Amino acid sequence: MTRAFALSLALALGAAAAHAQPYPNKPIKLVVPYSSGTSTDVLGRLYAQKLSESLGQPVIVENKAGAGGNIAGEAVAKSAADGYTITLSTSAVHATNPSLYGKLPFDTVKDFTHVSFLVSAPNMLVVNSTVPAKNVAELIAYAKANPGKLTYISAGSGTSPHMSGELLKSMAGIDIVHVPYKQISQGFTDLIGGQVSMTFYHVPVIYPYVKDGRLRALGVATKQRSALAPEVPPIAETVPGFEIRPWWGVSGPASMPPEVVNRLYTATNAILKDPDTIQRFTALGLEIQLMTTKEFNDFLGTEIVKWTKIVKDSGAKVD
Repeated sequence: MTRAFALSLALALGAAAAHAQPYPNKPIKLVVPYSSGTSTDVLGRLYAQKLSESLGQPVIVENKAGAGGNIAGEAVAKSAADGYTITLSTSAVHATNPSLYGKLPFDTVKDFTHVSFLVSAPNMLVVNSTVPAKNVAELIAYAKANPGKLTYISAGSGTSPHMSGELLKSMAGIDIVHVPYKQISQGFTDLIGGQVSMTFYHVPVIYPYVKDGRLRALGVATKQRSALAPEVPPIAETVPGFEIRPWWGVSGPASMPPEVVNRLYTATNAILKDPDTIQRFTALGLEIQLMTTKEFNDFLGTEIVKWTKIVKDSGAKVD
């Protein structure tokens, strides 16, 4: 055996051995489709920490904001299907955007492997101190008397705050103006400062601004009151049937190997049953719901149908 052949054989065997190592054997990238400071970012970083502890490999969060989450969606859909690039799938990117945007650079079903559902959370309707409304009924009355004067912010077209605003416009018959922000932290600054009027944002993120008196809460977008803010009534008490509950899951590119999907699902399922995770998610106002991979995929199908109807009925469109 020549020295060159022996070296080649050793390298080949070494590569084969590395390839044969069980998943994961290197860091994993978790793509978050919105900027830092958003509910999705907060959730993503907590999940990444727990997943890293479970799998024994670093899980690196990469914020890839823009185009209502579609930039991140396209990047993940076109990534290698080896389990080393995954994303937080969201009700906005994967259920709303297919009907909100004329054409997406990816198919939210065919171009992804949807691994596991994580959590859902209610939105809270808040206004700044310049808005002369102490409840939802007064807000609607003011909006009808001042069409186009009230503005509401979101983290981008298609996000649940955007859809919440469009649904209220449709159901209450009012004219309020959508103002999307790429950096929602700047949106909060403008909201508190009075440059914009209101928002429908996830309770765990927006409620601290209510507790310290910088914003006023008018309602939550769920049928029941939030355990995190029990004094705030549901918007549905004034606008019957009003409900929007954003959700998050874990997904990767299409055609991920079954053993990788199973490894991620098993780790995620254990994370969601962990008492520390339950306590931390609950403190953030997030509600855990356990689903099998099949149940998550079936759920996504029903969500696409639901959000398509909401978009159509509200007349919402991309700004």
